[in-house]
Amino acid sequence: MENKMIRKYIIVVSSLLIIGCSDPVKVSPDKLPDAYLNQPYQTNIEITGGAVVELSFYSEVSDASFKIMPSIAEGGYKDNNMLTVTGTPTTLEPIYINIAGSTYGTNFPGKDFEKEYTIEVKDAQ
Repeated sequence: MENKMIRKYIIVVSSLLIIGCSDPVKVSPDKLPDAYLNQPYQTNIEITGGAVVELSFYSEVSDASFKIMPSIAEGGYKDNNMLTVTGTPTTLEPIYINIAGSTYGTNFPGKDFEKEYTIEVKDAQ
């Protein structure tokens, strides 16, 4: 009986160590800069802690004039770890952005991420 308890303890501790050793997925920055009415806007979003799976990546923007584009990595493939947000706001309404996806797993399972942003639009005066 004591052998089974020790074995369970070792399994639980090992699992916690493995999970605790993998890097967390981080979406940066925490807040996007303000935009100005009728002026071109561009900023970057970076996802670290694992390579983003292209098929799992999802983005949505509340303003149709704004786009989220992946960078193009060496070899011509899309790199969803470095995103560029571009557009020109035509109203003073805030712009809402939602991105989500998963990272590839290697020695550790892949991880899901989700981040919501609000870009405040100010009058250019």
